[in-house]
Amino acid sequence: MFKSYIYKIAVRYFFSKDSKTIVNRINGFAFLMIVSASCVLLVVLSAFAGLKDFGLTYTSSFDPDLKIVPKTGSYFYLNKESLEQIENLSFVEEASPVIEEKVVLSNELNSGATILKGVGPDYYMTGVLDSLSLIGVFSPTKESSLYLGADLASSLEVVMSEDFSLLATAAKQKSKSLFSFSPFNSKRLEIEGIYQISSDIEKKYAFAPIKTLASLTGVSDNYFTSVEVMTGWVVDKMVLEKEINDLFTSEVVVLDKKDLNPALYKMLNTENLAVYLIFSLVALISMFNLVGSLTIMMVEKKKDLRVLKVLGGQEDDFNKIFFTLGVFTSVFGALLGIFIGWVIILAQNTYSLILVPGTSIPYPVSLTSFNVLVVFLTIFFLGLLTSAWSTHKGSRS
Repeated sequence: MFKSYIYKIAVRYFFSKDSKTIVNRINGFAFLMIVSASCVLLVVLSAFAGLKDFGLTYTSSFDPDLKIVPKTGSYFYLNKESLEQIENLSFVEEASPVIEEKVVLSNELNSGATILKGVGPDYYMTGVLDSLSLIGVFSPTKESSLYLGADLASSLEVVMSEDFSLLATAAKQKSKSLFSFSPFNSKRLEIEGIYQISSDIEKKYAFAPIKTLASLTGVSDNYFTSVEVMTGWVVDKMVLEKEINDLFTSEVVVLDKKDLNPALYKMLNTENLAVYLIFSLVALISMFNLVGSLTIMMVEKKKDLRVLKVLGGQEDDFNKIFFTLGVFTSVFGALLGIFIGWVIILAQNTYSLILVPGTSIPYPVSLTSFNVLVVFLTIFFLGLLTSAWSTHKGSRS
């Protein structure tokens, strides 16, 4: 049973100074190492979180919050009334039917493959694409127009001219005969604009009017490969899936951002875990200073054990005092380290002290309550283990 005087003596040992300078230095160094470990762990996790958010902004900017796709096959049927019912859901801000197909874009000299997205005039990303425009504009209403990325345009040696066009070739979705008809359709597309964001996205996506792509692939009206949904806030995909079950003639599934980029999120989560484990190991090594500090103090305070026994205390109470002292040191060290880390992060976000190498972009740092909790619990747990190990060893000596 925990006794109140154990807590009081531990608090006194924590705040008071020992008469011997060497003991004070060892105790101070142990506390400093805990503060440093918690501060560094928080700053590193926050820096990685900022870098992760920064990197995902490029991918997320081209991904909807939720995406409705067919469970089997490539297309599903969706009439205008069903689309309006999706748009009228309380948590849905915009819902845009889309056709996506892999196509080959070519001219007399070059060719390249990309995913061509056929979108309508009310496509939710029209404004975003216009803001990313390097040359020209995005025209989803103009028949046979094409809006492509700068990287793909460069590889195809695109020229912004009325005389220049690209031949888009895609597989037919329906063919009457394998022998008498070609399995591919081709169509000339005029370059209306070029956008620039990142090389991966520029290579991956090009945009065209949905009617143009439907004509190219030979699909019927009201057939789409997906419906891209913007919610404006975090909505679980199961909520949307439950609401739309009866609106489709075939089975569909709802994907969120993680489902759309599973490899990217898996890589980022693995790297985050690796960073955490590495710096947790550094924190664990710093805890050996706490072991030394507690061991020396237990030796120095042996004479106090006799006083406790005279006053009716038990021998095990002596170990509980120093176990409590170790926990106090870990908790206060973690809190002070988190505070210093918060100051460093605030200074970086306010004054841009560190820039991304080779650029004028401030290094992104994101402080989250989850990371604060992880740092505190990590230091607390490691302090609990080292304190228990130190006092257990002390009880046997």
